[in-house]
Amino acid sequence: MSSRLCKFAATFVLLLIFAIPSGQGRADSLTIEKVLSMRYPREVVISPDGKYVAFTVTLPDFNNSVWLTQIYTVKSDGSELRQFTEVGKRNFSPQWSPDSKLLAFLSTRSGDGTFDAQQVWIMPIDGGEAKLLTHSPTGVEEFRWSHSGKWIAYVAEREPTTEEKNKEEFNKKYGFDATVVGKLKPPRDIWIADLATGESKKILNGDAGISNIEFSPDDRLIVYQTNYTGEYNDEQKYDLWLVDVKRGLTGGEKNKPEQLTNFPGPETKPQFSPDGKLVAYISQTVPDVEFAETDVSIISLRDRSVRNLTSTFDKAVTEYAWDVRSGQRMKIWFVAAEGTQTHLYTLSPPVAGQSSEIMKVTEGDANYQTISRTADGATWCMVKETATTPPEIVVLAKGRQSVITHFSDQLSPYKLGEQSVVRWEAPDKRFTIEGVLVKPVDYQPGKRYPLILTVHGGPYGRFRNTFLQSYYPQLFAQEGYMVLAPNPRGSSGYTDAFGQANRYDLGGGDYRDIMAGVDYLIQQGFVDSTRMGVTGGSYGGYMTNWIISQTPRFKAAVSMYGIFSLFTDFSNSWQPSWEVMYFGMYYWEKPINMENPYVRHSPAFYVQNIVTPTLILQGEDDEYTNISNSREMYVALKYRNVPVEFVVYPREGHGIGNEPNHRVDTVRRAHQWFRKYVIRGDG
Repeated sequence: MSSRLCKFAATFVLLLIFAIPSGQGRADSLTIEKVLSMRYPREVVISPDGKYVAFTVTLPDFNNSVWLTQIYTVKSDGSELRQFTEVGKRNFSPQWSPDSKLLAFLSTRSGDGTFDAQQVWIMPIDGGEAKLLTHSPTGVEEFRWSHSGKWIAYVAEREPTTEEKNKEEFNKKYGFDATVVGKLKPPRDIWIADLATGESKKILNGDAGISNIEFSPDDRLIVYQTNYTGEYNDEQKYDLWLVDVKRGLTGGEKNKPEQLTNFPGPETKPQFSPDGKLVAYISQTVPDVEFAETDVSIISLRDRSVRNLTSTFDKAVTEYAWDVRSGQRMKIWFVAAEGTQTHLYTLSPPVAGQSSEIMKVTEGDANYQTISRTADGATWCMVKETATTPPEIVVLAKGRQSVITHFSDQLSPYKLGEQSVVRWEAPDKRFTIEGVLVKPVDYQPGKRYPLILTVHGGPYGRFRNTFLQSYYPQLFAQEGYMVLAPNPRGSSGYTDAFGQANRYDLGGGDYRDIMAGVDYLIQQGFVDSTRMGVTGGSYGGYMTNWIISQTPRFKAAVSMYGIFSLFTDFSNSWQPSWEVMYFGMYYWEKPINMENPYVRHSPAFYVQNIVTPTLILQGEDDEYTNISNSREMYVALKYRNVPVEFVVYPREGHGIGNEPNHRVDTVRRAHQWFRKYVIRGDG
């Protein structure tokens, strides 16, 4: 669903859903266990002096079915790669002190025994013991260094009062523990921790939606974003606010913030300009839909005038950073999704006598993201991925790009299937559609192969031409499958019109775009049309359900946490606004018949057409696409005598990735299902 899968992917890249059972295939074959155990960088940040790069690595502990995240450092010339943290299960969100001598991070390691929630820790870069800085009973949600290095600001959920705690304990003890649905989330407050004294002071009594705090260059102000409720359903309601730090330190919780933006739609990811006169932020072309193009806008702190800096740049901006170098025209570096690629650009906003200028910095069939810069702005750091390499750290200085890590060496023992981008014309000739095609290992020209069609989440998501991506296709390629990963209309990474083209039409043009890609591969002689399977998660799960309700061409389906009935999804998801964004109405606004889009676009109302054997995989605690969707589909197919299996994973939300052994289990089950019905044809 639009940003549903994307949000999950920010925490766990939805990598690798499907491979073969352990022990099957060649000894040098990739398996899900091997790929999950590969090291590669996330959360990459270069030190202000440019000497070091810090990053995180997440690995599975299969014995305990937990993920372990540790911080690593490497010198910017690629030398002295080392593991920086070792204690605790999760050490993440590394941030450098302004003088580059200290690294602060969030950790769940035990501290003084008083608090179990994640806290801010600080550790010298040249070694020594980590020091616990914060002592928040509710834990720290996020933090930022001040530019002077004297303070760290952090966001923490407000601690319940003694009266509230006593009441909760009483109710729990005597069974008065009913859950109030829709109860407001606890508010979040902003605190300042003084590094000299170790003491923390609350500077703002906030609300439940506060996030993305940033200091002004002089540390006088903090800007933050909030949607006021902290509810995912209110993601289109973010505004920007300012809080005076000095007034907060003296007046404490009586400090009153100042609203900076109050426009329709969300304003997110605020950053002060180097001179402190402007605040940049991410805006949207259409305020009420999350699948609209995202732009970089700026607002003046003096007169509140606003300018959209990328309004003529018909691609979505995903992240950005100011260029802090003095003596030159103001500049912003940003990352934009570009089809199956992601590239780095620079933007010079318009000034008197000059027009705005956008220049592309990176080239080639690659994906760049996670940009970070030094204090002087002369050196930039980012992550680069390609079709044949996992993420690598890249340093850009003086126009020269240097890859400083060698995580790709982990792939050297394995054969990969040839991977490329293919294109075909949409049936209505409105768009050219792209897809990532992965051929089987040891592909033989002229031979037709079984196909696995994968559909990404979103719909405002996309497949990139990278080694690591959703439903990792190279694992299918190990076992002789051809894999197609299409980006139909409604996908991100293309024009604004393309991204909004399936509004009011889910399962219409996007379905036909996908099937045209399948037909294209058949016409090219790549695919055995009698042996095809389809799979996807979230919106990809919805589309899997939709596809098998519209055609019997696929011999097997693996539906993961997908929508079956739009009525059910609206009523049970924590984002009911998703249906309203895509259909422009609530279901009760039209008679409940086939003219109602909630009926016309729901696979549930075509279930009589489904004959495809279907494996349904679902997280028990999924708040995006509630388990009720999958349960309804299972019951319907069971009563229609369609081969169906319904697997529920406890402690799992959207994506089934909280526990590595659950990930492995989905892989094994899915592969067995396709082998049974696509390869052997048992159905």
